[in-house]
Amino acid sequence: MELTKSEQIRAGLQKSFQSGTSAKAATVCYVYKVSCTGELVIDPIEAKIVLFIFHHFMNGDSLGKISDALARKGIASPTGRATWSRETISKLLANEKYVGDVVLGKTSVIGGVQVKAHDASKQVLMRAHHLPIISHELFNDVQREKYKRSRSQLITR
Repeated sequence: MELTKSEQIRAGLQKSFQSGTSAKAATVCYVYKVSCTGELVIDPIEAKIVLFIFHHFMNGDSLGKISDALARKGIASPTGRATWSRETISKLLANEKYVGDVVLGKTSVIGGVQVKAHDASKQVLMRAHHLPIISHELFNDVQREKYKRSRSQLITR
C-alpha cells in the first residue's frame, strides 16, 4: 500500500523526532532566539520576565493579576500588545522549553488545522536540549499548582 504525501511527511517528521535530528527542536518561543549556529540562546531581559511570571504564580497571584502587574510595568506581551492575555501566561507556565527540554510531536495538523496530539507514544522528549530559564522543581511546582487551582474552581462551581 502506497502512502499519501501527507502520510509520508508525517512519517518523516516522526523519524526525525526519534533520531533527535528534527529542526523543530530549535523552534523559538518567548525568551529564546536562534543563534547563527542554530542553537537556542536566552534573551536575558525576557528571561527575567519569565522568572517574574513563574514566581508570582507560585506566590499565589492569578493569571489576571500577573497580567495587570506586567501592564503596570510597561512590559509588552510576546506579540507586542500592551496587555498579556491570561491564555498567553498560562501557556508560558506550561512550556517545558523553560527548563531546557523539548517535547516533539505535541501537535499535529488535521484538515489544515493544528491540534493537540493525543498519542503520547509518538511524542519525543529531548532533555537538556538548551540552557534552562527555570528549574525542573519550580516548573513541576507550577504544574501542580495550576492543576490544584483548576480542580478547586471545578469543585466550587
